[in-house]
Amino acid sequence: MVSSPRTGRKKQTDMDLPDEVTEAIAEVGGLGELASHIPSPAELEHQLSIHHALSDKTRLKILWAVKYCDLCPCVLKEFLKISDSRLSYHLSALEDAGLLSSYPKKNWKIYSITDLGKDALGCGRLA
Repeated sequence: MVSSPRTGRKKQTDMDLPDEVTEAIAEVGGLGELASHIPSPAELEHQLSIHHALSDKTRLKILWAVKYCDLCPCVLKEFLKISDSRLSYHLSALEDAGLLSSYPKKNWKIYSITDLGKDALGCGRLA
C-alpha cells in the first residue's frame, strides 16, 4: 500500500512487493533516496561509451597492444590487418571513451593507453 499524495489515504499499488524488497527500499531511505544514487545522465552516457568501446574484439586487441607500448596507426593497421577507415573508427571509439589518448609527433599520431584503459583491462589501479 502507498499513501496517495492528494488524499493521504492508502491505495493499492499495481503489485504487492515482497517483504525483503519493501524493507530494502526502506533501509536506503525510500525510492527518492535510491534514485539519488543513480549517476547523472552525462555519467551514464560516459559509462555507456566505455562499455561500447570494450564490447568489440578489435578494440580490445588495440587496447592490449597499446598497453605494452605506444603505437601509431600504421603499426596497428599492419598488426590487425584492417582498413584505415575501420581502424580510425575503432581508435575514435576508444579515444572518445577515454581509454586511449593520442599526441602528435612530427607527421605521426601516437596512441597510448590511459589509466582508465588500464583499469578497464584489469591492469591498472582500481578507481
